[in-house]
Amino acid sequence: MNLINVGYDSTNYYVVEQNRTRLLIDAGWPGTLPKLLAGLRRKGLRLEEIDYLCVTHFHPDHAGLVQELKDQGVKHILLDEQLPAVPVLKTYMKPNSGYVDIRVEDSLHLATTGSRACLQRIGFDGEMVCTPGHSDDSISVVLDEGVAFTGDLHPPMLVGEDKAETVRQSWDILRRLGVRTIYPGHGPAWPSRVRFRQFGLI
Repeated sequence: MNLINVGYDSTNYYVVEQNRTRLLIDAGWPGTLPKLLAGLRRKGLRLEEIDYLCVTHFHPDHAGLVQELKDQGVKHILLDEQLPAVPVLKTYMKPNSGYVDIRVEDSLHLATTGSRACLQRIGFDGEMVCTPGHSDDSISVVLDEGVAFTGDLHPPMLVGEDKAETVRQSWDILRRLGVRTIYPGHGPAWPSRVRFRQFGLI
């Protein structure tokens, strides 16, 4: 795996490459496409070299550029479990945000149960799993070499009591999948054992 963080404005956006296929995980605030393009250039990449896009959840800092990137030729992988969250994203936007509505009909639709087969077809060894807690549509991208891209999956103690058990179960899914390193939507990567021990999962 080749991994490059092209994030900006306090949010991480990861370009992951396996078998000569590049996947962008999460996609910028609305109206910030020039910033993303500049971040790619600084890392020696061009947008034309990004084959696929998926987002960990449909909040403005993680999914604000989805349609703009699709319009540039990037293929968007949309999980069925995330579909209800797409129209809700627009309700977060201010009129002058530059947000472009996401057209779901030309995204690549699949259920999480079919994500491993889909990822294998495009060159990746791994799967996408539902990890709700931060939001109902939150997913994590888990690669077989032991890394997970978790978006905004918070520790149980940082969410309300009504969500704490859901978050703990999401972290337990990652533990059972053998995740060793977490790449979050904000901040640096860290060893997963630290979190699993902290949450009483090991």
